Formats: sequence, C-alpha cells, structure tokens
Amino acid sequence: MVKDKKKTKEEEEATKVSEGVAKLYSERLKILKKAQEYSQADEIPKSVELYGQYLNALAMYYKVDEQKLEPKLFDQEKDLAELFLLSHVYWDLAKAYDRSPNLHLESIRCLDQFVKFTTGYKFQYVNARTIKAFIRKRLAHNPKAFKQAYERIQVESKGCFISSDLFGTNAQVTHNLRNFKTSLTHTSIGLSLVDYYYQHLCPLYFKMMKRTSFRIIIRPLIKAGLSLFSKLWKKNRSCP
Repeated sequence: MVKDKKKTKEEEEATKVSEGVAKLYSERLKILKKAQEYSQADEIPKSVELYGQYLNALAMYYKVDEQKLEPKLFDQEKDLAELFLLSHVYWDLAKAYDRSPNLHLESIRCLDQFVKFTTGYKFQYVNARTIKAFIRKRLAHNPKAFKQAYERIQVESKGCFISSDLFGTNAQVTHNLRNFKTSLTHTSIGLSLVDYYYQHLCPLYFKMMKRTSFRIIIRPLIKAGLSLFSKLWKKNRSCP
C-alpha cells in the first residue's frame, strides 16, 4: 500500500511537470515575440532573459539541455519556420553577448548554434546576408568570430539549392556540383563566388521559378547546362 501511494504521488508529480512543460511550450511564441520587441528597442537584458525562456521551453519539450538543441530534433519540413526563428534567436544572443568582453565565449557558442540552424536551409542566403552586413558595418566587438561564422556557413553548407530543385538532392549531378562548390571554398575568390551564388543567384532563380514561361523555356536550358558542366568537371577531375 505504501509503495502504491508513493508511486501514485510520483505519477501525479510527473503529470504536473509534463503539463507545465506543455503549457510553457504552447506559450513559447508569445515569449519570443516579446523578446524580439525588447531586442528591437535595444533593451538587451530583458530580451536576453526572454530568449532564454523561449530556448528553455524548447529544451524541456525535447528533453535536452539548451546547449544540446540541434536541427535534427525538429521535423525538417513542418518545423522549418521554427528553425528559422531559432537561428535568429541565437543571432540576437550572439550580438548581445558580444557587447561584453567577459561573455565573448558565450557569443561564440551562440554563433555556433546560429551556423547550425542556418546551414543547408533555404533561408541560408538570408542569414548569410545578415551576418555579412553586420561585419561590413563593423558593429562586432569580436569581428574575427563573426567572420569565421560567416565563412563556416559558406564552407559547411551541403546545399546546392538550384541543382537540388532541378535534379533532386541525391542526384549525381547535385553531388558533383556540391564537390565543385567545396573546391571553390579553398580560396578567397572561390568563397566570393559561393557567396554570390547564395546571395544572388539562388534568390533570383526561385523568384523566376514563379513564372510559367521561365519554368517551361529557361528551366530545361539551365538543367542541360548544369548537367554538361557536371560531366566536364567530373571528367577533368579524374584526369591525371
């Protein structure tokens, strides 16, 4: 009887905790919206506190520590909007912590999370543009860390969005073009070309894809051109 009562009490407590987590999770977007408002008003301490509450709500829901939040915990299609929001939460936190020399390590950690929640997603070029503009305006107190984060996005990305759209993510052509992109990232000029691809060509391509005439006439030409380039590059690469 004593054991049964103890078990029942533990179950009740577990239920309360579960309900509390569910409630906090359901309110997380309200918390996030308020945090963003404080951030825009430059009320950094308040925004940091609420961003922490938002992240902890997700961490408790997925039963991990906040530092172990990672993209694979989320549904890559259904949770795409949340992944984008998360990338910007870590971006705002990285900037906030960058203001204090004593918190630069935490800023770097948040930049690392920002990169994780950015790389390979369709909003990658938007985030890359955001961090590049921040660097150009010389707003960072630790510019080296932000520059490294920007370069990591370009180098580590496995995304080749145009090729994936035309041939499929796992197609040989897409695989070849990913390898070509990786080879470009070994030089500063190559990095600039990769940067141009993500920031200009990808947005232009998907904008044009909304036009029926483009899909019917131009899309097959791009597909044929990339297929030919892929074969030539692979052949040249295999030559001694």
